[in-house]
Amino acid sequence: MPPHRRLLLGAACALATLASAAGPAHASRVIVVAGDRAVERDDPALASPAAASLGREAPRATASLRARSSSARGRRAVGRALTRALRTKRISRSRYLSYRRIYAHARSVRRRLRGARGAQLGYVISTVEGIALRGRLGASRLPALFLELRRNTQFWPRRRYPAVGDFVSFRGSEIVFQHYAGRGLQIQVLATFIKANRLNGACHKHTGPCQPSRLERLLDEMTALAVRRSKRFIAWEYMFEFGGGVPPWMSAMAQSTALQAYARGAETLDRPDYLETARRALGAFETPPPTGVRTRGFRGGVHYLQYSFAPGLYIFNAFTQSVLGLYDFGKLADDGRATRLFKEAEPELAREIPASDVGDWSRYSYRGRESTPPYHELLREVLESMCVRRLGDLYCRYATRYRNDQTKPAVLRFRGPETAQRRTLTAVSFELSKLSAVEISIYKGDHRAFHALDTFRRGRHAFYWKPRSAGEYRVRLSAKELRTGRYLRSHTSGLIGVE
Repeated sequence: MPPHRRLLLGAACALATLASAAGPAHASRVIVVAGDRAVERDDPALASPAAASLGREAPRATASLRARSSSARGRRAVGRALTRALRTKRISRSRYLSYRRIYAHARSVRRRLRGARGAQLGYVISTVEGIALRGRLGASRLPALFLELRRNTQFWPRRRYPAVGDFVSFRGSEIVFQHYAGRGLQIQVLATFIKANRLNGACHKHTGPCQPSRLERLLDEMTALAVRRSKRFIAWEYMFEFGGGVPPWMSAMAQSTALQAYARGAETLDRPDYLETARRALGAFETPPPTGVRTRGFRGGVHYLQYSFAPGLYIFNAFTQSVLGLYDFGKLADDGRATRLFKEAEPELAREIPASDVGDWSRYSYRGRESTPPYHELLREVLESMCVRRLGDLYCRYATRYRNDQTKPAVLRFRGPETAQRRTLTAVSFELSKLSAVEISIYKGDHRAFHALDTFRRGRHAFYWKPRSAGEYRVRLSAKELRTGRYLRSHTSGLIGVE
């Protein structure tokens, strides 16, 4: 391997796995199902649920979910789709019979289940039927959907009920499932490809045991689940409702992470066929939504979407990772098409990133809410990865700024007044650099004349106090930042002379 390729591969393994922060890799918990048993264990190759999260979901989508049951129309539609795939020789007769058995068994188990467990399996069955009724149950979509159907049928009758967001895997497989409320276990595409990147990184950066057999199994399994989403490209789809989107849909963030995983796996495992698999996925970045993820950004350039069903939602961490994945694949695979797609979108990313800054924290999406601490850290990580690859000083500046937001206490300054009038309401002013709980105490000698506590955003604010008598008063202000959970404190003081 040429020296520059080795250098890039090492950097990519260490820096572009989204779930890894500075220091040892975080080990996430996963429920491993083996026959009739299910045990919970740590897996260092798994990202944290926050790092692999699809994002914030619109409340209306959660409210619309309810227990569903199989319908006669749905059953007929599934049967027609399987028969059509068999007659057109898109699937073998043995595969056709296997799918029919999986579907019939799922419906039989569903009839015996009650309550939430039945509703979870019922949702997965109704998803298969709904996709069939919309004429979208093509042959390439069958492996992923029927794998989900088989795993949910296996899990829900007897296994411990998981918490929302729990990861689940099954013995003999490296695919990561995640529990979504009311939707059963769903293949978590992003988490699975992050896992591949971490397994690869362990072989190059010694962040854990090198297990090439697990990496190869994972990439082979995911290759079999790739869907021919259009004549131009394959994709790894999500098969459940989310944020107002109806399945099947795709994510640029997950797709670009897949590009990284296959490029690195090709190097580590000497499997050049993985590069061809990834190249077949590039068309998603050339195709507009809802089929692909290419759209016009809010600064006028090319933007890649987190959700193929939401062309007006611009999520900063997802777009950054999408651009980063194209860059890595272009370099590792020496692929001019991926490099062109990177160059088409990177100028828009550079123009968009400043809009993520609210002054003392990051914003999750354009004109959206502020990031939660995990999403703030995720954005900082991908910006740092852009910086290390020397893709622009802007990414370095914002990575540093967002790290400072996490690690530095608020800057707190007393702004007066120097004098006040007895029995007159007085604004005791201060400046604050970040969202904090601010406490004020005012003393005359050893006597505390005033005390208050309130929450303030960055900027200039005041507490209002009416002194009762003349004299010199000491003002003590302290601030405790509220976002990171580290309880960083800062203090300042001043004097007020009351006449």
